[in-house]
This record gives sequence, structure tokens and C-alpha cells, in this order.
Amino acid sequence: MNIAVAKKPVRDGEAVLFDRALEDLPSELRWRQWMGRIEAVLFASASQVSRDDLVCVVGQGVSVVMRIDDIQAELVGRPYKLVKVAADLGD
Repeated sequence: MNIAVAKKPVRDGEAVLFDRALEDLPSELRWRQWMGRIEAVLFASASQVSRDDLVCVVGQGVSVVMRIDDIQAELVGRPYKLVKVAADLGD
């Protein structure tokens, strides 16, 4: 396994551990990053994932439900789909 050390981004003198807002990106790239983060969590998880867990990777200001709808649309015609297993995904 290869491990690299990267300098942490700094904003206003404080290190940013995880940029949920992606403020420096144009809206299209922000949308794609949020989608990728949600997909990564969903497809890597061995069990169901709560909305709160997904909010942790994209931030409070992002509609997790809308991103899941977008992912569902991209999955049309593919051999898998996302399934809501609890009433946890309400916005």
C-alpha cells in the first residue's frame, strides 16, 4: 500500500479537514463531487446508510434526496438500483 502525505488546506488560518461546501468549485463540479461522495458511501457500505450519514459527507446545505434522485436517474438501464429501506430520507 502506498501512502502519501498532503498539506491540509488552510482557510482563515484554520486547517480545513474536509471541505463539505466545495465553495471554490463551479456549481456543476460541486454537484458532481457531491454525487460522487454519496455514491462512494452507498456503494462501499455493507449495510443501509442513513440520511444523516450522507449529510456528513456533503454538508447540511446540500439536498441529499435530490442527489439520490440524480443518482437514480443515472442508474436507469444499469443492473442495480438504490432502494429506500426506511423513512429516513425525507427532506
